[in-house]
Amino acid sequence: MGNLQNEKDYSPNKAYGDAKLANILFTRELHHRHHTHGIAAVAFHPGVVATNFANDTTHFMRYVYHTPIIKNLFTISPDKGADQLIWLAEGAPGTTWQPGEYYEKRKPAPSTEQARDPELARQLWDRSSTLLSITTP
Repeated sequence: MGNLQNEKDYSPNKAYGDAKLANILFTRELHHRHHTHGIAAVAFHPGVVATNFANDTTHFMRYVYHTPIIKNLFTISPDKGADQLIWLAEGAPGTTWQPGEYYEKRKPAPSTEQARDPELARQLWDRSSTLLSITTP
């Protein structure tokens, strides 16, 4: 949590990975703090979607995502990428999917030890609250 905003040693890949980790941690902590209030949160990975992601950068990821061979062989359409979001939205928390979890291809996805660390999730929540100058329970 010491370099939450990637102010030191910035790299686009690290920032992207940190953002994905934060999304999972935040979802887990949101569930932990507010599931008793009827909030059902879930994180998911839509897949490698053919969008204009990294289109406005000179980083090598621009070339990875926008090379025709890569784009045609390894990415999915935005409609297919939205499929999991639609499945989650139409599903029933606790029945179709489990709140507080991370999903990929409509199944609970493996995640890193960091992503399952409740103390790290709490620290992220608290640090985010401080950055936003809000008080949370």
